[in-house]
Amino acid sequence: MMRSSMSKPKTKLIYDCPDRNADLYYASHFLAPDDVLYVEHNSKKYLLLSDLEYERGKKEANVDRVLSLSAIREKAAKKGTANTVGLIDTFLKELKAKTIFTPRSTSFTLVDALRKLGYKIFPGEHPFYPERTIKTLKEKKWMKDAQRVVFRAIGLAEKILRESQIKKGQLYWKGKILSSERLRFELDRFLLELGFRTTDIIVAGGLQATDPHCVGSGPLRPNQAIIVDIFPRSDKTRFYGDATRTFCKGRATPQLKKQYAAVKFAQEMAISKIKAGINGKTIHQAIQKYFQAQGYPTKEINGVKQGFIHGTGHGIGLEIHEEPVRMTARDFYLEEGQIVTVEPGLYYRKTGGVRIEDIVTVTKKGCELFPTYPKRLEIL
Repeated sequence: MMRSSMSKPKTKLIYDCPDRNADLYYASHFLAPDDVLYVEHNSKKYLLLSDLEYERGKKEANVDRVLSLSAIREKAAKKGTANTVGLIDTFLKELKAKTIFTPRSTSFTLVDALRKLGYKIFPGEHPFYPERTIKTLKEKKWMKDAQRVVFRAIGLAEKILRESQIKKGQLYWKGKILSSERLRFELDRFLLELGFRTTDIIVAGGLQATDPHCVGSGPLRPNQAIIVDIFPRSDKTRFYGDATRTFCKGRATPQLKKQYAAVKFAQEMAISKIKAGINGKTIHQAIQKYFQAQGYPTKEINGVKQGFIHGTGHGIGLEIHEEPVRMTARDFYLEEGQIVTVEPGLYYRKTGGVRIEDIVTVTKKGCELFPTYPKRLEIL
């Protein structure tokens, strides 16, 4: 269960870069490429910024006070400690803060230095603001918008595959070989034009598709599974979308068709079981049992683990994998308002890899499916 406001620590401190720290951005709603100091003390938010960012911070940051780092540094310098630790120490003393909660990602060097100065430093929860796993109506809308963009990109991938021609065991598009890299470039460009950025879009075919996180390289080939997994972040809202479809340009083998049908049914089964209060582990185990019963065991074959070799789903929001929300072999009870991916998959070197992914919002009695896209394997 979420912690009540009565149990929140009095002083929180984050010293990090807002561009890479989702908790820091969540708390301040301010983006910057360099480290900033954020302190939350007795329910008031303070953001200490360099002169470069100070004026912008006053306009954009969602905090009670924006302060000048250089002004605090001058005070620290008078004490002979103008470094980062001295600056933080000076400001904490002004607040009369003694017990500090900081993210687990905070550098050991900083934590150790503050402890030597007499502060009691404790690691906070992960995420540092656990309430951010429960999405507001506005955040939910932003993520739906992101998911619509993802499926527009999925649609583009399918269109390019449909327009491709099969020649000498390879795919050709607009007269040139269609490779994983070329298709990925088209998807990246499409998303950038819509204000979304992504890293390592997965376009993996054939044997590469049997490795779930292989991004794919080289020519794409007909009559084989091609996994397309797209997970961009909105430049405007910072929230992610995430979806996967598996295609086959040409004729899929009967074995691949059967494998695809099993994954499709497994995803539908998982979605039907999601609701507030259920243990994600229970859902994951149900999918494992279903695959086993259908003749798709997870085991080592010729020295390689094959079958259903990842979790059923994960949390998503300001981070692509938003802890601690999950549907895996580890216990986690889903809560109303959380958003999770649903992405079972099967990976066998003899037949290929298949993964289908959508995202849902957990509701009291079930779940709400986000904008989606048709699930069809063959592109003829």
